[in-house]
Amino acid sequence: MLRLKTLCLFLAVSQSTAAIAAEKWIEPPMVDIPAGQLNAKVTTEFSRDIATQEKALVDANYKTLDIKAFRLGKYEVTTKEFSLFIADTNYPAPQSCSQMDKNWFNNRAGNWSQHQHLTSEYEPVTCINWDAAQAYVEWLSKKTGKLYRLPSETEWEYAARAGTTTLYYWGDDQTQACRFANIADQETEAAIKRDYDGLESRRVTPCNDRTGYASVVGLYEPNAFGLYDMIGNIFEVTRDCLNTDFPGAATDGSPRLTGDCTRHMIRGGAWHWMPFSASIRAAPPHDLVGSLEGFRIAEDVRGNSSPIKKSKATRKFEQDLARAQQAALKSHN
Repeated sequence: MLRLKTLCLFLAVSQSTAAIAAEKWIEPPMVDIPAGQLNAKVTTEFSRDIATQEKALVDANYKTLDIKAFRLGKYEVTTKEFSLFIADTNYPAPQSCSQMDKNWFNNRAGNWSQHQHLTSEYEPVTCINWDAAQAYVEWLSKKTGKLYRLPSETEWEYAARAGTTTLYYWGDDQTQACRFANIADQETEAAIKRDYDGLESRRVTPCNDRTGYASVVGLYEPNAFGLYDMIGNIFEVTRDCLNTDFPGAATDGSPRLTGDCTRHMIRGGAWHWMPFSASIRAAPPHDLVGSLEGFRIAEDVRGNSSPIKKSKATRKFEQDLARAQQAALKSHN
């Protein structure tokens, strides 16, 4: 069944790309993020253990960062959008990635357009690495003349919080997560048991978001800035290299391009994890190719305060995405 779904998706992606051949790229729907201040929790050590991070954050001090205005993608970059980049550049995308199996996650054959966790071209693109995400934003910038880029780690947290100081952007109640995020929940637990020989998730949230694995982007409620899936669905890579301290000597939203650049910071958690707070940090190897990691793009608007204008391709993408969202919600019910 998974192989049949993968074949159907591959054909759908090919047909969709051909149908919009006149449009060589899609400019993602963007959201204006106003200038403001981020009260970042100060950490002096980096732990890959999430529980250790959560414990350290409870009593952490704060440092105020001044964040300049920028734009951020309303959604995570989808497989459909990424397909146009591949078609135009013939970029040598990885042909295997870390995917779930009966022994948890292992490297298996599969790529951005066809792997076992992908069932819709409107799901976020995964099974790429940091280099592919960076190549995409550079390509889109060249095509459009706009300053698209990966967001910095501090910009990402500022946008995810959207002015809130609670654990999550919806509050402190973890059981409300299923309204706002696709995370490890009762549906994920059931899907893993069904598809992987009874294997169980390590921890699940006591609610049901109706999605087993990755979901079509934008299915859940947005944060106060109008951004979707800032927690859950898939991890989102940033421009920053790994630094054990945060925010370190930073005073604004600029990325930190020094440190351990064999690793890059990712934020937000994924469907495989219980909800991450906006302060939780992770830093996989630079060349990781995983089915839990993707990205959303930022746009530099310094010196350009003109209103967001949507291209014909963007408007069509939003219409097609709305139909995919409706179909996904119908299947939930």
